[in-house]
Amino acid sequence: MTRRHILIWLLAAVAVLTFISPPFMPAVKAVILFPSRAVTATLRSISGFFSFVARVKKIDGENFELKKHITELETENSVIRARISDLERVARYKYLGTRFVVSGIIAREPTNWFKTVTVDAGSDDGIASGMSVVLPQGVVGRVIGVDRGSAVVMLAVDNSSRISAIASPTRELGMIEGTGQGLLLRFFSAAVRAKPGDAVLTSGLGGIFPKGLEIGRISAVKTGGLVAVAEVVPAVEFNKLEEVLIMK
Repeated sequence: MTRRHILIWLLAAVAVLTFISPPFMPAVKAVILFPSRAVTATLRSISGFFSFVARVKKIDGENFELKKHITELETENSVIRARISDLERVARYKYLGTRFVVSGIIAREPTNWFKTVTVDAGSDDGIASGMSVVLPQGVVGRVIGVDRGSAVVMLAVDNSSRISAIASPTRELGMIEGTGQGLLLRFFSAAVRAKPGDAVLTSGLGGIFPKGLEIGRISAVKTGGLVAVAEVVPAVEFNKLEEVLIMK
């Protein structure tokens, strides 16, 4: 029913009420006004429904914004926790003083033959090619290239890596060679007393690494050739490197 129809109905009702006798007035009013009240109630119901829908949409929008804000806070919290973890790891090396530069790994050589990493310290930090790279666990490698803000480190397991070494406690000399995946110790003699479990240390020869740094431990010894060869398990877990210490 349109507004025009409602208006006509109300005018007709007024006209009828003007001429009707008083005894029948209440009944006639009820009959005449019923459609108007029904329409009014219907309109109120429709209005209430749309108001409810509007409130639901508003609540949904507020929930979406709240969830978005919670997600942002959780992400920021994760970043902060990761940064705190990094700072805690680096803080372990602060006692070493200015002789060492703590540097983070920012890139890795993806091939199996060449094992190098790029670190975030360079010539501006006093880094130079040939410096030894270590961790408290043992030898990592040496610097082979330097830029102002970064440096390339050849890991001890690289196929081109060679480190003068000595077995302990037998004090037998040899040369550590990288295999791309692990380490081999080629002794300078065919008969050796070194055995599995013995430590392999830097000998100090060659001028790169100071004497006595752990390289790894012997896992097997092979004899019968021109020289004895030992398989060595590295002291450092190269696949888990996150930061290193560069010796100045």
